[in-house]
Amino acid sequence: MWRSLPLLKRSVSLYIPCKYTTLRVNPTTSYISNTTQILIHYRPYSKSYKRNKSLSKSKKNQKPKKLTFTIPDYISVDKLSNLLNCRVQTVLKDLKDLGFKNISNSYILNKEYIELILQEYNYELPSTTSSLNSSNVYDELKDPLNPKLLEPRPPIVTIMGHVDHGKTTIIDYLRKSSVVAQEHGGITQHIGAFQVVTPVSKKKITFLDTPGHAAFLKMRERGANITDIIVLVVSIEDSIMPQTKEAIKHIKNSGNQLIVAITKIDKISNPKEREKKLEKVTNDLIANDIMVEKIGGDVQVIPISAKDGENMDLLEESIILLSDMMDIKTENSKNTMTEGFIIESEMKSAMGNVATILVRKGTLKTQSVILCGNTYCKVRSILGDSDKKITKALPSQAVEVSGWKELPHVGDEFIQVKSEAIAKKYISKREALIEVEKSADRVNKLNEERYAESLRQKEAKEKDEMDEDEEKDTETAVSGPKMVNFIIKADVSGSVEAIKESIENLGNAEVQCCVVSSSVGIPTDGDLKMAEITNSEILCFNLDNLPNDVINNKQHVTVSKFNVIYKLIETVVSTLEGNMKKMFEKNIVATVDIKNIFEFTMKKKIIKIAGCKVNNGQITRNSKVQVVRGENKDVIYEGTLSSIKHGKDDITSASKGRECGITFDDNFEQFEAGDKILVYEEVEIPRHL
Repeated sequence: MWRSLPLLKRSVSLYIPCKYTTLRVNPTTSYISNTTQILIHYRPYSKSYKRNKSLSKSKKNQKPKKLTFTIPDYISVDKLSNLLNCRVQTVLKDLKDLGFKNISNSYILNKEYIELILQEYNYELPSTTSSLNSSNVYDELKDPLNPKLLEPRPPIVTIMGHVDHGKTTIIDYLRKSSVVAQEHGGITQHIGAFQVVTPVSKKKITFLDTPGHAAFLKMRERGANITDIIVLVVSIEDSIMPQTKEAIKHIKNSGNQLIVAITKIDKISNPKEREKKLEKVTNDLIANDIMVEKIGGDVQVIPISAKDGENMDLLEESIILLSDMMDIKTENSKNTMTEGFIIESEMKSAMGNVATILVRKGTLKTQSVILCGNTYCKVRSILGDSDKKITKALPSQAVEVSGWKELPHVGDEFIQVKSEAIAKKYISKREALIEVEKSADRVNKLNEERYAESLRQKEAKEKDEMDEDEEKDTETAVSGPKMVNFIIKADVSGSVEAIKESIENLGNAEVQCCVVSSSVGIPTDGDLKMAEITNSEILCFNLDNLPNDVINNKQHVTVSKFNVIYKLIETVVSTLEGNMKKMFEKNIVATVDIKNIFEFTMKKKIIKIAGCKVNNGQITRNSKVQVVRGENKDVIYEGTLSSIKHGKDDITSASKGRECGITFDDNFEQFEAGDKILVYEEVEIPRHL
């Protein structure tokens, strides 16, 4: 049996295994007077609390323990140790062994980590562990693939390449419209989609035209990921350019099939010179790991001219040939639920919320209900090419759909459901999952803040005093860069996304661009109020007809209009540079020698005057000056002149070769004969990001 021995000088109970009466034990020794050794056990926890050790391999072979509590979504380490009935120090040690860093008693664990720890502690977990999240919540609505229902569909082709390499001219030729004339700045700034029928095989091809400017990186990525075949456009004049390399990178990441179109061959009429240029472009493609047919690869290289149509039919038929080899198919039965992607979305005054969609599976009809993100659409109307109303959209067809409750996000996947009730149910389910994910982000930030606070407290204990310079550095580090705020308004959501991606990371350690909000449509009263509160500038893109009460608003908010993306980016950069701390350099404009010192009495006060001669330049009253002394030109005064005298008269300036008397502001009189006066002006140094 265990018997407790009361101690006088220590607050720790001693437990001695003994079958006799209570024994007296000296707390400073582990021996009794009759030399019988007694083992002393210190128990810093309650008797009913089970002692535990670190995890060992032997425990893994034991029978799993049953879980007696519900696994919470979040729990701190100390509360988890209570649930596990073990010491918090042991749990902390085991967590560190598992790879956790910056762990403390108050560190909050999410459900995934809790399950991991329970597995390590040999607990039997429930068999149903959910991996549901906001990105896959709609997957259970998709029907499994039925090979019997597969049928061929037209290939979806994306045209990619550098700015001004002729992508839009190719599309202009293909659909016989004046797309080029409509583009601001000569660049495509939205994803366009249309179908053509090939001249020889009479088969359909769906083309996506992705913007070539660097600002539309996201849109190009999206184009590469929802397509079957990519046509990489390379100019025969420029060969591989920066955006071409970027497009090649996305093509490789997407795993799509590739065809290279070398454009503008009409500009080189001499056959030998043309062949030489084509050879150079081909070699550049090989240097960028494009396995062209010339070296035994499978990438076709087709020289074309979209201006006069040379080889354009060959390009189309090459696409059809490649698609036939790929055997592109999809399900399209009577009961197949439609699936696809959002290419573009915008708010139209006459139609409300509309979205351009690309159908990948099934046939979309009017009155169908489609679900996308946190919104859904009961299809009110379907517009095909040239804004013609149609009753259904087939696989690989891009159409404009109206009837959306809210604007869907560009690039999101949509799926057809049987009713609006199902759509609302799954939207609620997804919103709940998004809230859980936001909570996880907040927990992570809270853990980081707590860890940072613990470090600060630790540093405060270690340091009794801090140098003033260190305090200033710390304050500067905490305050961070100056935030320059902007609100983005554009005609379509794709442009909003691209502009935000382009400018929100602009800045440096001194100034930083901050996008307060971004949305589609003309600036509203709410946008103007938000801009006034946050001191933001509103950037409007492709919104030509802005009301006068928006441009000349009562809040005096700056509203800027742009039609070309790089002009907008240049303006943002210029604004950020204007908010950087001004820096000046000193330009010496005149030098003056102090020849002698004169004194005279004014109102019983002796005033010293420097007798000077102007060596070069011109000196004026209120000039900024430095008084320097000796060979090292040590500055003994920096300030402004108080007065310039010639004889007894005050003068406003003195030029080269003239003698004068000078006094200084701040009652400076510590000058000596032989000192020099350097007259300077401050010139602002242009600052750049």
